[in-house]
Amino acid sequence: MTHNSLGGHNVSMEREPLTIESCHSTWIFATDRMRFRRILKGTEVGGQPVVTGWRSYARLEDPPDSETFTVYLNDPGTRMIRSWRHAADCAQCNEHLTTALSLEKVRAAINS
Repeated sequence: MTHNSLGGHNVSMEREPLTIESCHSTWIFATDRMRFRRILKGTEVGGQPVVTGWRSYARLEDPPDSETFTVYLNDPGTRMIRSWRHAADCAQCNEHLTTALSLEKVRAAINS
């Protein structure tokens, strides 16, 4: 988290995380820290969703006119993860409806 002094008060400049819905996960990107994690859909342990650990990434390609997004894990771009966005008429999961996560569960996953 970065702080700027504004009129004698410290103000947090941390950005809201970017979230992308794929068929099997909610992807959370902390763009200011260049890290991401996933909340797995339809998988719970003790009533809580399964959340992956934070991983570093070098670059995110998220074109708004594309059904896919790509997470580059290293600077040369030789290690990457490509995934599909989930849509109402999703061809990737044959329109399989995935579980929606509450805002509280997403916030808990971001802060854990």
